[in-house]
Order: sequence, then structure tokens, then C-alpha cells
Amino acid sequence: MENKQISNYRYRLYYSRTGVPTWIGHLDLMRTFQYSCKRAKLPSAFTQGYNPKPIMEFALPAGVGVETRADPLDLELTERITAQEVIQQLNTKLPQGIRIEAATYLEQPDKNLMSLVQAAAYTIIAEKLGTAAEKVIVANDQTIIVERVRKGKKRRYDLRKLIIDLQIVSPNQIKFLCKAGSNANLRPDMLLKALYEAEEITKNNALDAIIIRDRVFLKNEELDY
Repeated sequence: MENKQISNYRYRLYYSRTGVPTWIGHLDLMRTFQYSCKRAKLPSAFTQGYNPKPIMEFALPAGVGVETRADPLDLELTERITAQEVIQQLNTKLPQGIRIEAATYLEQPDKNLMSLVQAAAYTIIAEKLGTAAEKVIVANDQTIIVERVRKGKKRRYDLRKLIIDLQIVSPNQIKFLCKAGSNANLRPDMLLKALYEAEEITKNNALDAIIIRDRVFLKNEELDY
């Protein structure tokens, strides 16, 4: 008997995260989506092996405490349904604070969503943040070096090479577009660290900052934020 290859159907979802779910880690967020897909009775495609899980891929994990407005997430199903059905069924089962804002069916899906990420747009609100960013980032062109420990190793980053654009919205608010993804990635806490190390904001102000990821840009998307 000839074996037939089963093709799955892939959808790209764009989700927001606010309130309490902002403070859960990425693995817990992934489990939340997996459980919600099950409760919504979506025809999820599953991984192979002893512990099968729904096939889904997040474009760019968000740090704990970071709100999102339209982060991409790819989900595979075994049956073709409309994108609107995916939105409606998931939104009835997702916890308060997590919502599917949009979805589209991918006629020719890319192999790896994470590899498509090129940039991200953020809004940050903190006391005196706009004033500090104006002085440290906008008003001069000096190199801005931040150290980060990753897997026990110290790495130095030049933030200027990672910032694509930065706007001062008010004395307490900034918006910026930065490189993101596996090749180069600016985390918003790195920018805050640079400003308090420059003694332009306090560490407490940096820790209390409201961080919102407005959008994740994929390859071939116009960087309009």
C-alpha cells in the first residue's frame, strides 16, 4: 500500500498580550496557546515522538513584563478552515489579556518563522526617559556600549549599530525601531541599562518602565512604525 504524505495547513496569527499574561515566561506562554488550541477544539497538527505537541512557532519571544500588540505566531492545522474561524475559536478560550488580533492562511508557508524576523518596534514609558534618550542617543553620535551576560559569557554590544530609528514622544516616552532576530537583536532592557549606566535615569525608573512591543517586522515588510 502506498504511503501518502499528509500536508498540514499553516496560519499566521498576530496576537496581543497585556495585563497579567505579560508577566509569564515564554515557555508558559507557549503552553497557554497549546492548551487553548486544545480547548478550542482546533484540528491542530502535532509533532512526532513520545510527547506530541501542537505545531506552532513564535517569531520573537518577548521578555517578561513586555506587552505586545501584534506579534506573529505560526500555527499548523490538519484541516483547512478560514482564518476568521481560527480567530473566533481561539479568542473564546484564550485567557484574559491574550487575544488574536488578526490571522491569515499561508498559501506558500515559509519553513522557519524566526528566520524571517528583521526588526521590531517598541514604545517605552518611564520617568525622564525621553529627556535621557535625547541627551545620550539623539544629541550625540558617541558609541553606546552595553555589556550583557549570556550563558556565563560577557558580551559587549554597540547599541548604535542596533538602533534603526528613535523618536522622542515626550519627556517620559520614546518610540524606536531596532534590529531583531537571530543575527542581531536589541532587547529594550539593554537600552534602559545604557541610560541608567549613563546616570540619566535611575535604576528604579528603568525597572518600572512600561515596555510595549508594537510590531515585529518580517523580511520584505516595509519598516513603517
